[in-house]
Amino acid sequence: MNATASTSFRISDTLLGERLGRLLAGPADPLQPFVIGQSTHGALYPLAAHIRAACGADAAPVCLCAQDKTVMAAALLAALAGGPTVILPYAFDGPVLEELQRLTGFRTLVSDIFRPVPAGVRCCVPAPGLAAWPPPEPLAPRSVDAPWLRLFTGGSTGAPKMWTKTVRNLLAETLAIIANYQVTATDRILATVSPNHIYGLLYSVLTPLLASAAVAAQTPSFPGEIEAAGRQAAASILVSVPAHYRALNGHRLVLPTLRLAFSSAGMLGEEDATAFSTQTGVALAEIYGSTETGGIAARVRAHGEKDFKPFPAIDVRIAGDRLEVRSDYLSPELVLGSDGYYEMGDRGQRTAAGRFALLGRADGIVKVGGRRVDLESVRQTLKCQPGVRDAVAISLPVGGGRENRIVAVVEADGAALDLGGAALSGLAPYARPRGIKVLSKIPMTTAGKYDRKTIAALFQAAGGGGDHGEAKK
Repeated sequence: MNATASTSFRISDTLLGERLGRLLAGPADPLQPFVIGQSTHGALYPLAAHIRAACGADAAPVCLCAQDKTVMAAALLAALAGGPTVILPYAFDGPVLEELQRLTGFRTLVSDIFRPVPAGVRCCVPAPGLAAWPPPEPLAPRSVDAPWLRLFTGGSTGAPKMWTKTVRNLLAETLAIIANYQVTATDRILATVSPNHIYGLLYSVLTPLLASAAVAAQTPSFPGEIEAAGRQAAASILVSVPAHYRALNGHRLVLPTLRLAFSSAGMLGEEDATAFSTQTGVALAEIYGSTETGGIAARVRAHGEKDFKPFPAIDVRIAGDRLEVRSDYLSPELVLGSDGYYEMGDRGQRTAAGRFALLGRADGIVKVGGRRVDLESVRQTLKCQPGVRDAVAISLPVGGGRENRIVAVVEADGAALDLGGAALSGLAPYARPRGIKVLSKIPMTTAGKYDRKTIAALFQAAGGGGDHGEAKK
C-alpha cells in the first residue's frame, strides 16, 4: 500500500480536455431522458445557455439553490462553458444565503423557483426556449484545474467550511464511477440523498449527465416511498445513506429492476447491508471518502468484504496508524505532504492485497482521567446490546476543556433495555459513558450523518447528566 511518489494516478490534461469537449459539444442523444418524466439530455443545453447569458460578463460566482436536477446539471454545464463558478450552499434559508453572500460575493442566484434573495442579488430561474446551444459567442471551456464548484459544509457542526472542487476533481471522479460500475445510458438512478451534497451531486447529477443515463426526480426517505419511487422509475441503481438502509431493514423491498446500490456519508451497519442484499439479491457498495477527498475505496459486505479496496488510480498508504491518500479528487484547500499525500482523520490497518480496514477516527481517541478511550469501541459495545439498533458515543469537554466526559445516545424502543454496568462490563470503568439517552431515532443531518451538535445539545441542555431511560424521543 505504500505507493511511490509518482504522478501515475493523475488523468492527463489531454484526456480530460477531450472528455470536456465532447460534453460541451452537446448530448449524444438529445431525446434520452435525463430526469425521468420531466426532461431530456437535449433540454439541459438551452437552459445552460440561458444561465450563461443571464450572467453575462459578471465574473462573480453564482449561487445554485435548486433541488431540480435538470437545473443543477444546466448550471454546471454553464460554468464549464465559460460561465461563473458555482456556489452550492448547505441550506437555502435567508440567513445562510446572506452569510455565504458576504463570504463569496455572489450577485446571481440560480434556482428552480423564484426565491427571496439577499439585497443586491438577483434570482435567475432558467426557462427552455430562451436561449440556444451553442451560444452565439465562442465557448471558453474552463481549465481542467480551475475551480468549478464550491461547497459549504459544517452547517450542523459550526461555522461553514468551504471546499473547492476543480474540473479535474469532479470530472475525473465521475468518469471513474461510470467506469468502475459500468454505468450506461440504459441505467435509471434513484437517489434518496439530496443532490446538494457532494455524494448526491456525483451519483445523481454528474454521473447520469456524463453517462447519458436517467435519474428519478424524487428524493424519497421512507421505505414505502423508496420502493414506490424505485418501481415508478424502474430503477437499476439506488444511491442512499446508512440511515435509509437501516430503515429498510425489515421492510419487504421488491425492486425487480435493481442491479446495484450505493451507500456513503457514514459507516453502514453490517446487519443493514446484509439484510438489504439478502432481501434484494443486489450488491451494495459502501463508499468510503469525504467531501474534501472524494471517494477513496469501497467494500461489498455481500461478497464477504469487511475491509476496503481502494478505487483504481487512488494511492492509499498507512503511516503509523493514520490513513493517507493521494488522488485527482483532493480539494485544493487540503494541505498535502511533499509527496502529495493527504493525512486523513481516520486510523487504518493494512490487510491483504492492498486493502485496508478502518479503525475509527483519530480524533475519536480521547483522554479521560489521563487514559485513552476509543469512542468507536464504546459505540460498538453499546450496539451489541439486545434491543439497540444503533449508537453514538461523543466526548464533552469539562474543566475548562482540559478533560473529557463520555456520553452516548442509543436508538432503541427502550421497553426492556438494560444498559447498566453488566452491559458495559467489556469497557474499562473510565471508558463507560457517564450519561446514556435512549432515542427512538438518532438525530441525523440532511447528508445522512450523525448530527453530533444536536446530540451534544441533549446533554448540555440537561446539565450533562441523564440515565439511560431519560429524554426518550
